[in-house]
Amino acid sequence: MTFTTIDFETANNDRTSACQIGIVVVEDGRIIEEFVSFIKPVPDYFLSRFTDEIHGINEDTVIDAPTFPELWEKISRFIENAPLIVAHNAPFDMGVLKACLEYHDISTSLPKYFCTLKESRKKLPNLSNHQLSTVCDYFDIPLDHHEALSDARAAAKIALVLNN
Repeated sequence: MTFTTIDFETANNDRTSACQIGIVVVEDGRIIEEFVSFIKPVPDYFLSRFTDEIHGINEDTVIDAPTFPELWEKISRFIENAPLIVAHNAPFDMGVLKACLEYHDISTSLPKYFCTLKESRKKLPNLSNHQLSTVCDYFDIPLDHHEALSDARAAAKIALVLNN
């Protein structure tokens, strides 16, 4: 399996408010590259629900972070060249990616995507829920939940296990 896994953290309820991205590149079933970066969110404010209860990222964390267009120059190769994008709750992460691209008027074509949340619901119907942490616990996959690189790495490992 060859694919790229992405995970976004957001600063608030707006899909354009990406404040961190994690990317994991899998080639022939092996992780070959990883990338993580904070992002200056748009709109540039943090809801305490996200900062305090979910990921701990705040204004101070992203003060020197690149904007999405600046970051796109570095990450576009991971995404545009991928045969497939994988994410846990892919509609959310792909929605954030599409919203950021659209907001910043960046034109590109995106690969198809695969959702490990949806696939885990199909293949693991007896789990109490199919949140990333629950599926990771089931497969004994290490996770620092809501840290974008850890979440992307976990989704990559889940995809590999579910499709083995």
